[in-house]
Amino acid sequence: MSERVSVIVVSYNAQDLARACLASIPTGPELLVVDNASTDGCADMVAAEFPGARLMRNIENVGFARANNQALRQANGELVLLLNSDAELRPGCLAALQSAFAAHPKLGVAGPRLLNPDGTWQPSWGDFPTPVTEFLFQSYLYKIWPTRFPYDRHISLWLRRAYGVFQWVDWVTGAALMLRRQVYEAIGGLPEGTFMYGEDVEYCARARAAGFGVAYVPTASVCHRLQTSSRRDYARWIENYTQATLAYYRQHSTPTERRAVARWIIAGSTLRRLLWMLVGLTFPVRRQEAQQRNQGYRRASLLAREVLHAL
Repeated sequence: MSERVSVIVVSYNAQDLARACLASIPTGPELLVVDNASTDGCADMVAAEFPGARLMRNIENVGFARANNQALRQANGELVLLLNSDAELRPGCLAALQSAFAAHPKLGVAGPRLLNPDGTWQPSWGDFPTPVTEFLFQSYLYKIWPTRFPYDRHISLWLRRAYGVFQWVDWVTGAALMLRRQVYEAIGGLPEGTFMYGEDVEYCARARAAGFGVAYVPTASVCHRLQTSSRRDYARWIENYTQATLAYYRQHSTPTERRAVARWIIAGSTLRRLLWMLVGLTFPVRRQEAQQRNQGYRRASLLAREVLHAL
């Protein structure tokens, strides 16, 4: 447990969340904060209230992956924790993660137990996505069909036993992801091909391909509030998520699988547009949200059609 630890936090227009996040980090680890051109005074807050942090002020929002890679290039720790600005470490979290790395020499990437603000367990790991998981998501069948690919804020009852013990898994979420420096040296940084979303799944896929293990460590806990500024712009959120999904399949699937996924996205986006049209007509207070979501799902369909045309 003697490895030096670096903690990287990327923030964008989340001053209050970032303050709580940084305050939860104990004294000792190297702390690097990348501010993605926030307009809410977040960078100034970090400079004033956390003078020990190494602050990088970007002049534009370069996205989640590029911002983390900025800090990864400068981090000195043998272990590096990538921590969302809407997450807070619980006492003993870093020590528990360090213990896991010390106990498992092949462990390259690890994620802690994620908690909702009410203390319930939040999905934080899963199997790699497949055309089947995409079908379950787009058809809404994931609401009733057990799957180890997480979608909701709460875990399925049938997964509670698995979430109670250490697990070797396919991937862990980037909300709180610790990696060995050797992983970064071997495979590089997070993928920068998409603005945000999906970097964790793709990164863990590359880490596993390079011979490193990925694990869930429930003895370490993080509260994740899931209140990032990106979700206020529903159209962009949906577009970014779809881009990330398709980018993953371009790298890690066959043409047949990509074709199936693209078709499920088109079908699912059509279904969601119809449902949100009804929401907008029925609930005037949600009309603006419905319009944004419809715009996002229209763009998602176009992105999927581009994949089909390219095959």
